[in-house]
Amino acid sequence: MKFLKLDEIDSTNNYMKKNIDKFSSYDIVSAKNQTSGRGRRGNTWVSSKGMALFSFLLKPDKKLDINEYTKLPLIAGIATLSAMKKIEENDYKYKWTNDIYLEEKKLSGILVEKVENDFVIGIGINVNNQIPEEIKDIAVSLKNKHDIDKVILTVVETFADYYNKFSSGEWLDILDEINKYNFLKNKKIKVNVGSEVYNGEALDINKDGRLAVKINNEIKYFNAGEIRIEKGFI
Repeated sequence: MKFLKLDEIDSTNNYMKKNIDKFSSYDIVSAKNQTSGRGRRGNTWVSSKGMALFSFLLKPDKKLDINEYTKLPLIAGIATLSAMKKIEENDYKYKWTNDIYLEEKKLSGILVEKVENDFVIGIGINVNNQIPEEIKDIAVSLKNKHDIDKVILTVVETFADYYNKFSSGEWLDILDEINKYNFLKNKKIKVNVGSEVYNGEALDINKDGRLAVKINNEIKYFNAGEIRIEKGFI
């Protein structure tokens, strides 16, 4: 495992994508600061000193159908949650499809990007950083100080364990664990589908990775790319 540590770059995902031929599975790029961190849908990820900011490479198992890799953000999510429980015991939750929550606030964000046949998995975790006053109502950091490199290595090693289970056919067991920590379950949410906005109740994450939502007494299933969950619950 290669572990490249940088002081400041635009984003660890961008760096790894530009230099992907130099990396193997589970090689890591970390940075003390990112000037252009991104989340899903191109959202800006606010970086501050004391965060764990890193990306690692996954070269997929050729035995698996490429369509199975739509589940990769969920595997990265439960792996990050499980790793955080090893670092500091808290009541973490997994918010479909790419966030870890603590105390109803965002602790970590995950971005999975496909580069030809490989995947770059970028993760940002609020570890030792002070949360800016303007986002204290939506973001949270860990209660205790931790070694950032240890946090990063624990996440990647835990991901490798979950990925091995996934490639060995244990997806349904992993999904059961994911749903145990499902942040959205039983919450009233607003779902934006195209130009339409619906009120619904979030249910379990389905075995194909889609979120089940009860809308007007009918259960509908949505892919992450099909909907936008409006900020703020009803």
